[in-house]
Amino acid sequence: MRARHLALALGVLLVAACTDVNRPDLNNPSVSDFSKITTQAQIAAIAVGVMSTDRGRLEFAIQSGEIIGRDAYQLTTSEPRWVTQLLGPSIDPSGFIGTALWPYDGIRLANIGIDGVDVSTGVVDDAQKSSAEGYLRTMKGLMLLRAIESRDTAGVPIAVDIPATDPPAPLVCKADALRYLVALLDTADAQLQAGNAEPFPFSLPSGFAGFDDPASFDKFNRGLAAKANAYLAFRDFGASGTIDAAAVSAADADLAASFIDTTNVANLNTGPVYVYSTNTGDATSGMFGDPATTTIRANPRVETESDPGDQRVVRDVVATTPLSNAGAGPSSITFDLYPTPTTPTPIMLNKELVLLRAEVEWGEGHLPQALALANYIRTNDGGLAAKSLSSSTDILNQILYEKRFSLLWQSPDRWYDSRMFGKLNGSNPPVGLGLENGLPPLYNVPLPQGEIDARGEVLTKTCSAP
Repeated sequence: MRARHLALALGVLLVAACTDVNRPDLNNPSVSDFSKITTQAQIAAIAVGVMSTDRGRLEFAIQSGEIIGRDAYQLTTSEPRWVTQLLGPSIDPSGFIGTALWPYDGIRLANIGIDGVDVSTGVVDDAQKSSAEGYLRTMKGLMLLRAIESRDTAGVPIAVDIPATDPPAPLVCKADALRYLVALLDTADAQLQAGNAEPFPFSLPSGFAGFDDPASFDKFNRGLAAKANAYLAFRDFGASGTIDAAAVSAADADLAASFIDTTNVANLNTGPVYVYSTNTGDATSGMFGDPATTTIRANPRVETESDPGDQRVVRDVVATTPLSNAGAGPSSITFDLYPTPTTPTPIMLNKELVLLRAEVEWGEGHLPQALALANYIRTNDGGLAAKSLSSSTDILNQILYEKRFSLLWQSPDRWYDSRMFGKLNGSNPPVGLGLENGLPPLYNVPLPQGEIDARGEVLTKTCSAP
């Protein structure tokens, strides 16, 4: 087992540490601990550890993405960078925002686990070995997806399973990173299917109930693959209006194999979630904020840009005291989606997959089907009358409206979708996201300063194909 190169250890986000004295420190795993898996307990520790590294990162992705996406403010007076950078002209790559969402600590842990399981003998049978590797590759894909989403055209490294003494892995362009991600998730899919006759050789947290065996977890894997293929399909749409037909078709097939449900309204909010607790060694939610005291505010645009009577705003946005900071605000509304410190955070929900399918149908030119899916969410999640639309532009805008309000403060997708569909500009919706503090929305987060320094400030990307 070789030592792994970690592009940059993320040290600014608080993630749930595995601090049980009987477990290794999975925030700082040593190769010697897991170079060869010799017990099933080691597999279980790795499985929980990779999930732990992503949990806090998801919180930050939602918070930062929703601020850039014009749905939220973080108005902490002691930390104006939530405003001056996320709503400003640029992000400092050396600050806490610039170093966030760089998931290579978790990817390192996943790589250690994959190789350790692969060379293990006599610990679990072949089916469980396959499913364990499929699980770890899926989680590795989820973490890589966060890097691609946040950095976009800045590029990301993918070949990071190399000796620590080697130079940093090359940066690759977005298209190559997405192709690698799709292949990674497809490999994991095959491994999960090969091992689905038996349970995982570990237990997953309660938030994965219904997705906690190889067959059901694979449906989550296919949801991630659908998202990656959709990004690949529309990667050039914002610049040139072109769509990759093969990638759209692949996303459609992935959705068919996912946990998407377009018939049972009760399943709109079905999906894996991250759970929290007050137990020693665990963590409470960073999304929680008492509406009476929190410095998190909903951007007033949430109310002014929503349709009258939208029940998503009625139930998820509440009044509080007015607050301003660093030129943002005032806002006297906040969110009520995480009412306790242990309220789960969604990773992927069925309603996201329904709206992703609407985007895919739209990309395939199936406009009535795309509108029907948008209306399914609009009527059942928003409590609004269905829309009757015919133009391609109007239907896309309606899909994005429903996605914005159904995933409000639960996903950073509004930022990513606006960039993907060419709406990341200072014009007001539906043409763009609008100006804040006189500035258009940020395009992406820069590479962390440590990564820039390690590369001698040479940030050239390799691109095998457009």
